[in-house]
Amino acid sequence: MNYSITPLLTGVRNPDQGIMTYQRGYGQPIWLPIYALLVRGGGKNILIDTGLDEDEVIEPEAFVAETGLSVKTITECLAEHGLTPDDIDVVINTHLHDDHCGNNRLFTKATHYVQKKELEFCNNPHPLDHRYDTYFTEDVEFETVDGDAEILPGIRVELSPGHTPGIQTVIIQTEQGPVILPGFCCNEKNFPGNGKVVCPGVHYDAFVAYDTAQRIGAMEGTILPMHGLTTARMTFGPQD
Repeated sequence: MNYSITPLLTGVRNPDQGIMTYQRGYGQPIWLPIYALLVRGGGKNILIDTGLDEDEVIEPEAFVAETGLSVKTITECLAEHGLTPDDIDVVINTHLHDDHCGNNRLFTKATHYVQKKELEFCNNPHPLDHRYDTYFTEDVEFETVDGDAEILPGIRVELSPGHTPGIQTVIIQTEQGPVILPGFCCNEKNFPGNGKVVCPGVHYDAFVAYDTAQRIGAMEGTILPMHGLTTARMTFGPQD
């Protein structure tokens, strides 16, 4: 089964590069785009992550001027493809930081998948990890996954701890080959192409995050950085 993939730009923040790359880029401001990924195939409409809460969406003029990209709420993004939240059949969360599950509650007709370890940690996070907020998950009924699994034919998840305890990588089959969604906070600088993958700057265990990053970097397929600016223009399969 091959799927199409369309990035939906649901928000943007302006931290420094050190958020993405461990021990590198501190003090260098960047644009951090926040995506949901619309995946279609086999009669299903699927979202990988749900992006930034619609109530938090802003579009800085400087971001538009510098990148040529436009930020919209996830409802507006879906409408551009002839869809509403009720048309989404499946939601797969890479993890439950607020910028990856900010709109789960909108998709009341979907089946929501997340790793068991991630949901447990979200409900009882360490005080240092302020990116969890049960406001975004308390009204969502999740199907929990325990380790690697096939969610649908041609879509599988692999437990990939490091950035968070229960983060999962999503691998999707397309006509261009496998597309890998690493889940962890990363942009283009995490994948230099001529060296080892750079560990994410935010993690609960640097050693585990590093090892996971190398494993993902060695996978066969196209890696789509979860917070990369180039990701906005990377589509796979037939587009409407």
